[in-house]
Amino acid sequence: MRLRVLVLAPLFLSALSAPAFALTQPDGAQIPSPMGCANNAPTGLLAAMACACTAPGICNIGAPCPGGATACANGENGTCETTLWHSPNDNSCIPSNESGLDPTTQATTTPETFHPTCGQTFTVISRGTAEFQDIFGWYNATTNGQPPPTSDLHVMIQCGDAAGKSATLDVQTDPSYKGGDIGFFLLTPESHTSKGACATGTSCCPTVAGFASGTGYAYYSQRELNPDTSATAPYIHLLIMPGTIAPNRFYFAWEDTFDTTSADFTDLVTAVDGVECSGAGVPCTTAKLGACALGITVCSQGSSLSCNPLVQPQPETCNGLDDNCDGTVDNGATCPTPGDVCSNGQCVGFCSLENPCTGGLSCDSTTGMCVDPKCVGVTCNANQVCTGGQCETACNGVVCPYGQTCVNNACINLCAGVACPSGQACRDGVCFAGCASCGGITCDAPLSCDSTSGGCVDLSCSTPCPSGTYCSSGACVPTCSGAVCPGGAACTNGSCAAPPSVGGALDGGLTVPTGGYPSGTDDGGVGGVNGGNGDTSGAFAPHSGACGCSAPGVDPNGPEYAGAFFAALAIGGVITRRRRRAR
Repeated sequence: MRLRVLVLAPLFLSALSAPAFALTQPDGAQIPSPMGCANNAPTGLLAAMACACTAPGICNIGAPCPGGATACANGENGTCETTLWHSPNDNSCIPSNESGLDPTTQATTTPETFHPTCGQTFTVISRGTAEFQDIFGWYNATTNGQPPPTSDLHVMIQCGDAAGKSATLDVQTDPSYKGGDIGFFLLTPESHTSKGACATGTSCCPTVAGFASGTGYAYYSQRELNPDTSATAPYIHLLIMPGTIAPNRFYFAWEDTFDTTSADFTDLVTAVDGVECSGAGVPCTTAKLGACALGITVCSQGSSLSCNPLVQPQPETCNGLDDNCDGTVDNGATCPTPGDVCSNGQCVGFCSLENPCTGGLSCDSTTGMCVDPKCVGVTCNANQVCTGGQCETACNGVVCPYGQTCVNNACINLCAGVACPSGQACRDGVCFAGCASCGGITCDAPLSCDSTSGGCVDLSCSTPCPSGTYCSSGACVPTCSGAVCPGGAACTNGSCAAPPSVGGALDGGLTVPTGGYPSGTDDGGVGGVNGGNGDTSGAFAPHSGACGCSAPGVDPNGPEYAGAFFAALAIGGVITRRRRRAR
């Protein structure tokens, strides 16, 4: 809505440089508009953010500075997103100095959808000078370019809720939540025939029922869904700003007129806590070496994603990892037992006549490892394995059974044996904050968050699926469905058998101990609720196995806690394993 009073003194205008507006409407109008003045107080989105503070009733706006004064109040009245203060001889209403969050340069139209990570809190910061008493809420984000049905508009802020009013919601446990991302909407009572006026025969308080019957307008965080579209793009009705004074906070600033010519974006300003930008909480690869390459996506500057490493450089130990992240595995690592050597992540005694190989494998005297007889003396590059005397790319053409990952030509459930602390869940072998925690892992549809375990589950099956199957979109699917096991081996009951000829390789191979390949999709599973089945993919699996080992340098009580099984297989990636034999 437009400001009703605007006072700009010539002296103030001459003191300010032209703002670098980051956004414009399709018609070229710059947004948001600069501060104005009403009731002897600054107005506009920048002034509203000066009143977004940790304590209610506080605004970081300095008192007017008397003409000719050499010192003015600095405006620091509390912990707020923005601070405004005067210079000598300023306009008495509008400060010329600001620091902190600046909507002119920091407001964006993204992210358009959000991932709820814990209980959400919605707080009204300002209603500015709006004539309409708009309502605000959430909906399940759409992917088909169509607005959500009115039945999916869930109101959180009512039209009578003034600044300071808060509402809370745990979307994860709401039966209306379908999993995945959510969007936000603003509902207005504006007439379709009389621009800027409330609909004839109604109050200025809109309702979802009234909107369903054709009264008012709805505007969405997914901009393409907005009803007023110019020749070039839909109008912007929502500016989004990242919060800095509270974790997992965004500010939403709405403009509520159809085909808007207004630009203040203060018709409803809300703080939303407990959401992250879409794509956060997903494992990623950093630009670092060794163990430091493992990361998780986090929101950066509110709307963009960055990959934060889970492990920091640590002194080398004999574990098959590049602990110090210098690009070399186990360099300088020693073994506690005299005579043992660190070989591909393990302190071992070399195979010999006194320490023979079993299971049809032969001793490679160069490496001291037990390998396929045809692979004795064969050296393969990293990420290769020796098969029948030939070096081949590990995992080439392999499609592991559901819930397993191919590592050095073996299908492995990376969450098997990983013990996660309470409130955390295993994903790709690493314990992250659970999906019900702020900043937790992301559940991708059709999986939904189990708030009790913190894991992601598929609740669409009416009864638990039997062993060797998993729940997918309401049906129990064989875990081996579509699997192509290493070496052409058979897949039975969710596990790949050992291929006919298994080899080891210096730097690159995985020597399988007698007894076959590690397996067990169900080891990483999450028990479903209400008759559903857990996600056995190891992607979001709370687990309490027997091993409570942790990766070096990782706090076992922190989100980067990981089991030794993952540390030996997934981060190192260049590991040769064999059974330690008695001398």
